[in-house]
Amino acid sequence: MHNDADGAVPWYQGIEMFTGLRRLGKPTWMLNYNGDAHNLMQRQNRKDIQIRQQQFFDHYLKGAPAPKWLVKGVPATDKGRDWGFDIAE
Repeated sequence: MHNDADGAVPWYQGIEMFTGLRRLGKPTWMLNYNGDAHNLMQRQNRKDIQIRQQQFFDHYLKGAPAPKWLVKGVPATDKGRDWGFDIAE
């Protein structure tokens, strides 16, 4: 998770880390909460990351079906409209 209003870590370092992990073939996802700080301050964003963490661990540790965001991702153009929480088909 790297946010564009992060005062502790420059946002471009998050992009560099994400790109490096992808080039190494590691499974990785980048979450960017626009306008939020290093520690999430907006309630909606805190709820969002909690749901995503729960779905991530349920899938990888408990064998639950993967949600759409975990399989296909959510394009930046769909942010706020399609959360990708439903189960992938």
